Amino acid sequence: EVVHTVPMESLHDSFSHDELREFDNRVRQLVDLVEYVVEPKIDGLSVALEYLDGQFVRGATRGDGNVGEDVTENLKTIRSIPMTIPDAPPRLIVRGEVFMPKKSFEKLNARQEEEGKPLFANPRNAAAGSLRQLDSKIAAKRGLDIYIFNVQLAEGMEFTTHAESLEYLRSLKFKVIPGK
Repeated sequence: EVVHTVPMESLHDSFSHDELREFDNRVRQLVDLVEYVVEPKIDGLSVALEYLDGQFVRGATRGDGNVGEDVTENLKTIRSIPMTIPDAPPRLIVRGEVFMPKKSFEKLNARQEEEGKPLFANPRNAAAGSLRQLDSKIAAKRGLDIYIFNVQLAEGMEFTTHAESLEYLRSLKFKVIPGK
C-alpha cells in the first residue's frame, strides 16, 4: 500500500451539454475569472509517479484516492515514462493515466486466443490487470502507455493555471495528451 501525499480525487465526467452548463454555473458561483482546459478522457488506470532529485522512485495506483497499490516495477516497463528528469525539482509527483493502445489490445487478445486463454473484455480492463501483475516481465509484454495530465506536487514551484502546468510537464518530456 502507498499513502498518497496529495489525494488523488475523482475526475468529473460530463456526458451532455446540459451537464457542462451546470458545471460551469457551479464554478462561476465560486470564481470570478474562469478559463478552461478541455482534455479527452483516457480510459485507463490513474497513477501517481514520484520523483526525488529527478529519479523515478515510486508509482502507485489511485486506489481509493488516499491509499493505492505500489506498481513501481510495472510502471518502469512503460517506455514513455522517464526514469530520470534533468533539472527536476527536489520532489515531483505527477498524475497520469495508464492505458493500453488499441493495437496492443488486439495483439494481446490474439495471443490469448492462440494460447487457448480467455480474451480480455476491453482495453481498460486489460491495462488494469497488466499493471497489477506480480511479474513485471508480463506487464512489459502488454504494450502499456501513459499520458501525464497533472502536477500533483512540484516542490518549490507554483503554477497559476492548468495550461501552464501542462507546458511544464511537456518541457520535462512527459507524454501529455496531444494538442493540450
